[in-house]
Amino acid sequence: MVFGGRSVEHDVSIITGLQACEVLEARHSPVPLYVDRDGRWFTGDALREIDNYRDGTVQATPAMLDLGSGRLRSPGAPKRRGVFGGGREEPEPALDVVLPATHGTQGEDGCLQGALELADLPYAGPPLEAAVLAMNKAVTKSVLRASGIPVLDDLTLRRSEYAEQGAEAIVAKVKARFGLPVYAKPASLGSSIGVTRCVQEAELADALALAFELDRVALVEPAVEGGMEINCAVLGRPGAPPRVSACEQPIASAGFLSFEDKYMREGGKSPERAPGGLKGEGMSSAARLIPAPISDEQTAAVQDLARRTFQAIGCAGVARVDLLLDAQDRLFVNEPNTIPGSFAFYLWEPVGLAFGDLLDELIDIAMAEHASKQQTTRTFTTNLLAMRGEGAKAAGAG
Repeated sequence: MVFGGRSVEHDVSIITGLQACEVLEARHSPVPLYVDRDGRWFTGDALREIDNYRDGTVQATPAMLDLGSGRLRSPGAPKRRGVFGGGREEPEPALDVVLPATHGTQGEDGCLQGALELADLPYAGPPLEAAVLAMNKAVTKSVLRASGIPVLDDLTLRRSEYAEQGAEAIVAKVKARFGLPVYAKPASLGSSIGVTRCVQEAELADALALAFELDRVALVEPAVEGGMEINCAVLGRPGAPPRVSACEQPIASAGFLSFEDKYMREGGKSPERAPGGLKGEGMSSAARLIPAPISDEQTAAVQDLARRTFQAIGCAGVARVDLLLDAQDRLFVNEPNTIPGSFAFYLWEPVGLAFGDLLDELIDIAMAEHASKQQTTRTFTTNLLAMRGEGAKAAGAG
């Protein structure tokens, strides 16, 4: 179980990882792998205690992933065995499958997935291509539009453009396109970090400055007034019909669902909570209505769009698709979250899939995806170097 990372969603990732480790303990022997804000890897049982992270320093065993062997190198680590620690007792376990609980940059954007591909390790969640595609909201929208999936109009802006033209010119460009209010956001972050509702020009200028502080690309979209947010999770892998969860309406304290709404408020009418000592934390603590207060026809439409979005980006594992329902009952896909907070377990329990069973399915999907990749020929032997060598000898003889 990998969590943490060099991401503004670092703390959220820790909660997701510890929730999953706690649930997995009943059936497996999970090995916690923590990546700190400087990119250093650690392992050890001390990582299971959330108090170990509160002061910003972590007492644990340094570790590294050997990309050549796929082994976790951690001198002095305790011996362990099981689905996540290999079939034999050993101080440096051979990882059987990796479950990334990493949100945001370097964990959800393809960086970690690329390392796991190099290590030839099965891993849950989005494959490399889907992770890269889904992380950039502007690119994701292009793919969804090409697939006939409705998304809001948007204006994509780059930090270099903002620096060259200045805030005033960019604000005027946005107003000419959409008017106000609008939403401004970083293109490659999640958890609503950096998302700002802008009613005044000054708010838009500040929002763009923040977005470009957090990312090189910003997205501006027209505000959807009088509607609601609806989320639905999807579970599956390419080539197989994906399953859809219950739908939820997350409850925002202001005009949109903020980071505080998602992670720092006690849940309203949601009956689900994370297990054990982490109750009320992570995405499971957010206020939400499950099922969402929409008609059966709207629910079916949401689930269909969530399913189609999952397939369009080539996702695997579990993803949460966030949608907008406007005042005219039109649906728009806002964004897919390929490693959702708390693995969106709270959307699966109402349809009969417990958190532990969800994680088992993620493991099965990871193993199936890895087996499928192994059927692809990646290398083959040629005599190209020998031929070049013979050519060089002939040239020398002449």
